[in-house]
Amino acid sequence: MTRCMVLNASYEYLNIEDSWFDSLMLVLEGKAIPIEHYPEVVRSQHCTFQLPAVVVMRYQVAVKKRTKLFQMPTKKAVFIRDNFECQYCGARLTMGAGTRDHVVPRALKGPDSLTNVVASCKPCNGRKANRTPEQAGMVLRSRPRPLTDEEKIRCVLKTCRSKERQTWLGCLKRLGITLWSN
Repeated sequence: MTRCMVLNASYEYLNIEDSWFDSLMLVLEGKAIPIEHYPEVVRSQHCTFQLPAVVVMRYQVAVKKRTKLFQMPTKKAVFIRDNFECQYCGARLTMGAGTRDHVVPRALKGPDSLTNVVASCKPCNGRKANRTPEQAGMVLRSRPRPLTDEEKIRCVLKTCRSKERQTWLGCLKRLGITLWSN
């Protein structure tokens, strides 16, 4: 059915609730306040409920484990940041055909971070192997860097249906909500 974007009490992004039932229960149990609804409704024997599209938690949820969510060099995050292009030759990449490459290889104690990982095609990744770009005679098209706020929201919305994306972005824009504190 439909999914719900859950914001913390501070209006920062918390997660996407995949179950319409669970998101509705957050509202009915008084744990969250809906700020946007879908047009769809669900009916019980005695009641009709609009499905929440975006909810805000009534209390601040601790997110210690998630503080590094957008600092991790996941394939999706790296590809979105690098615009689905190989950072060595400029070839277009897909999630299935592309790879992540550590600029300073892990074998040389390079960190597994967004500031050391780039999107790469398989031939370039193989050619570079366990060497730095300089050692391999290759040039990076752009230096690896952390994600911008726009890239963070693209990561969140990458797997969302068009209807969800339109509803969520419309609500966030209308209310002037930014999902991450700087």
